[in-house]
Amino acid sequence: MTQQDVAQTDYELVAAPHSYYSAKIRSCLQYKRIPYQELGCNIETLGLRVTPATGDHLFPVVFCPDGEILKDGCDIVEGLERRHPERPVAPEDPQLKLIANILENIADNNFAMAMIYYRWIPEETKAWGVKMFNTLNTKGVTNPDLLALANNMSGTVSAEIQSRLPKVSLDRPEVQQEAIKVVEKVCDLLDAHFAQTPFVLGDRPCSADFGIMNAMWGHLFLDPCDASMYIRQNCIHLTYWISNMQSAAGISDQGELYLTDTMKELLQYFGSAFGHMTQEVLKAANKHIPELPLNEAVETGLGSLASVETFLLDVPASMEMDNYTAWRLQRVVDDYQAMNEQTKSDTEKLLNDIGFGVITQYKTNWRLEKKNFKLVAVTP
Repeated sequence: MTQQDVAQTDYELVAAPHSYYSAKIRSCLQYKRIPYQELGCNIETLGLRVTPATGDHLFPVVFCPDGEILKDGCDIVEGLERRHPERPVAPEDPQLKLIANILENIADNNFAMAMIYYRWIPEETKAWGVKMFNTLNTKGVTNPDLLALANNMSGTVSAEIQSRLPKVSLDRPEVQQEAIKVVEKVCDLLDAHFAQTPFVLGDRPCSADFGIMNAMWGHLFLDPCDASMYIRQNCIHLTYWISNMQSAAGISDQGELYLTDTMKELLQYFGSAFGHMTQEVLKAANKHIPELPLNEAVETGLGSLASVETFLLDVPASMEMDNYTAWRLQRVVDDYQAMNEQTKSDTEKLLNDIGFGVITQYKTNWRLEKKNFKLVAVTP
């Protein structure tokens, strides 16, 4: 089979092993047993393939054999589910679907803040991170001009990330120590859960597993950081699950999905750590998003929505919230609002118990949708 034949028949994944958001898509493709090749994310791939197709250089991106392009982790998983409904990953039960969405949101948006610490605060891992970015940018690049440009980018990327640390309060030692505490406690709770239950929500993987893989794989398990050794030495069941999900094509699709007490305990901890942030994002969104012009692309980066006063566990933290996080929470609210009244009542009690009752209380006066890979404000 020629390279051209492969490009026409296989999916193409633009991703990187150490990318926080790539693990979800790789595990989904693996579990669904979809033939794919991973292209990497060097400067040529991003500049010549991703940016012309999507309008920016962000990844992961999936190029489908029929020409469809999927971008953004949650959208990619939904797109793969639509295209390949066999070996389904979306829970059919409305309450489990909502819980999976909450877990994915926390892993992608809240927990990511806690984990930035390990790569970009300690000097030794920060220096490694710069080298890693340089490797990703230059790997396989043959054009000498692009190679020179890529070699100059790593320092710029590092400086840009460093400039964002105050926006999530990680320039403050007390917040850094709380981030360490959160990561280790979450790993302990996951280890206790996987000692009794094979996957996040029962006997087979679902979208919740792919979301938690984002949190565990790229920054924690692979990086040469203290958290990686903590997991390997103290969390054997979690280590087994991580390894299993990274090669998920070998996992059976048989079994039931259900919510265990051990997963409720993890959700309660997430509620104590991040519940207030969720509330503040929704409050800021209700205030600021209605002021956006309709049907025009909106900013998605940090600071695009508002700066709020919140907490990481019990430590005060000033954080800049963004429209993208609001859009992700809008999806959670949508899941709740789509339930029938009995299921809503049952779920309201559960959400109150785990610290996310705010999801049942907010009636959003705004709506964000995706158009041509961009967020736009639309009439509610």
